[in-house]
Amino acid sequence: MIEVKDLVFGYGKRRTVLNGVNFSAGRGEVVSILGPNGCGKSTLLKVLLGFFAAGRGMVCVDGVDVRAVRRRQMARIFSYVPQSHNGVFSYSALDVVLMGRTNGVGWHRYGKADHEAARRALETLRIAGFADRLYLHLSGGERQLVLIARALAQGAQYIVMDEPASGLDYGNQYVLLEAIQRLSCAGHSILLTTHCPEHARFLGGRALLMKEGRVIADGDADAVIHRASIGALYGMSAELLDRVLPPGD
Repeated sequence: MIEVKDLVFGYGKRRTVLNGVNFSAGRGEVVSILGPNGCGKSTLLKVLLGFFAAGRGMVCVDGVDVRAVRRRQMARIFSYVPQSHNGVFSYSALDVVLMGRTNGVGWHRYGKADHEAARRALETLRIAGFADRLYLHLSGGERQLVLIARALAQGAQYIVMDEPASGLDYGNQYVLLEAIQRLSCAGHSILLTTHCPEHARFLGGRALLMKEGRVIADGDADAVIHRASIGALYGMSAELLDRVLPPGD
C-alpha cells in the first residue's frame, strides 16, 4: 500500500504547492487524480516517484518511507508513463518495451527472460502486432500503449501515469482507458492524473479531487464526481454546468 501522510512541498520558501495531502492506494486500485492546472497533481506524482523530496510529511510504500529507498529499489516499486514521448532514434516498439527491463540495474544484455516479459506485456495490452514496427511511425495513441507496455515489463508494483490520454483523439482515449482497466483487473495498482472527469468515471476505482494543493474529496469515482464537486473544483457556474453535463449528473 502507498500511504501519503500530511505531505507538504513547495518550490522555494514562498510557493507551497502541496499543503497537507493525505491519501492511500492499495494493490489493484485505480486512483484518478483530478484538479485545475497548478493544483499540484503532477508535483504530487513527482514526490511519489522520488524526483522531489517532501518538505514535511512522508510517502510510505508498504510501511517504508520512500526517502530511505535507493533509486534502484524505487524502479522495482514504481514505473512511470509520461504525458507524451516523441522518441529520437528508430527503435522498434519491442526495443522500447525492452528498455523497461533495465529496471534500475543499468544497461545490460537482454536475455530470454527479458524478451519473454516484453512480449507478454505487448500481448497483455493487445498490441503484439506492434513489436516490429518502428516506434517513431506509431500514432500518439499507439505510442502511449507501448509506453504502458514498457512500464508493465518493468515489473514494478505501481504504475504512475501523468495525463496518459492527453493529446489523443476520442477513440484512442478510450482504447487507452480500456487497457488501464484490464491492468487493474489483473491486479496492477495505477495512479494517474487527468483533466477529464468522464475518464475517471469510466475507469471506476477511486477519484482524488485536488484544489490549491489540498485534497478536497477522496472516494469512489461515481460518488465523488458529480455536478456540485466539479463546479466547486473548476469554478464553473451552474449555467455552464447545465451546458456541459447531462441533467441529473
